[in-house]
Amino acid sequence: MSEYSVALGTFDGLHLGHMAVLGSILNGDTTPLALTFNFPPKFSVAENLLITPKNKISRLKALGISAEILDFQKIKNLSPNEFLSFIYTKYSPKIITTGYNFRFGRGAEGTAQTIAEFCSNNNIEYRCTDAVLVNGEVVSSSKIRTLIASGDLKSANQMLGARFSFSGEVLHGDRRGRVIGFPTLNIPYPVELVTPKFGVYASLTEIDGKIYKSVTDIGVRPTFKTDYVISETNILNFDGEAYGKRATVYLVEFIRQEKLFGGLDELKSAIEQDKKIVLKLLENVQI
Repeated sequence: MSEYSVALGTFDGLHLGHMAVLGSILNGDTTPLALTFNFPPKFSVAENLLITPKNKISRLKALGISAEILDFQKIKNLSPNEFLSFIYTKYSPKIITTGYNFRFGRGAEGTAQTIAEFCSNNNIEYRCTDAVLVNGEVVSSSKIRTLIASGDLKSANQMLGARFSFSGEVLHGDRRGRVIGFPTLNIPYPVELVTPKFGVYASLTEIDGKIYKSVTDIGVRPTFKTDYVISETNILNFDGEAYGKRATVYLVEFIRQEKLFGGLDELKSAIEQDKKIVLKLLENVQI
């Protein structure tokens, strides 16, 4: 039977604070295991997330960490000690690790001190990581959500330790972009993710394992309005066929808000200006 090092947390976004917790169970003689949730227990559904549950599991596995999704409905009424006893009985962990502010158990009554006492009584090593600061601010999922919603992708990405991204299948659009010389990839914006500030972004787009510089518009497209959030990405220096393929868009920096244009000529002029700005911004960006 494997000896486990168990990391507890929702790990929404896998930001720098989360990576500190997860890093403490790697490079040992135990099997690293993340026990997590599809979305934060304080949320009623999967919405306003920093990463889709599927991508979170994939990224954990890429780090060499096994992951199991806990059913919150089945454990929400457990007391802190009942929850820890459940973990102890099922996984017999050699190490348990959490962040400094991890709360758990019925009514979120459990704290790091609760875990420390339980581990001490059961011959388990407890590792509690401190807050991680970026530019003097504590890294947290809620802070990153606020930054993304306000369009401050530069600060959000610093706290994430990676670029905020979303993925999806490239769908056929109305082909209006082709008419004005700027074909776009239409990728449905995942409904479970936090919605960035509507507008135009410098971005990077990955297709078939290759990454390209791009311009991405996220919003409801006021000139040719929709009643749902869409993302349209114009990839610079790309002339391949992408329909039906899966693409990932990494948002780098906010350029401007959405605008209502008087017609196609005005829209084309704005896109040309957007491309110039994005090329300048991405000039020294590591792809």
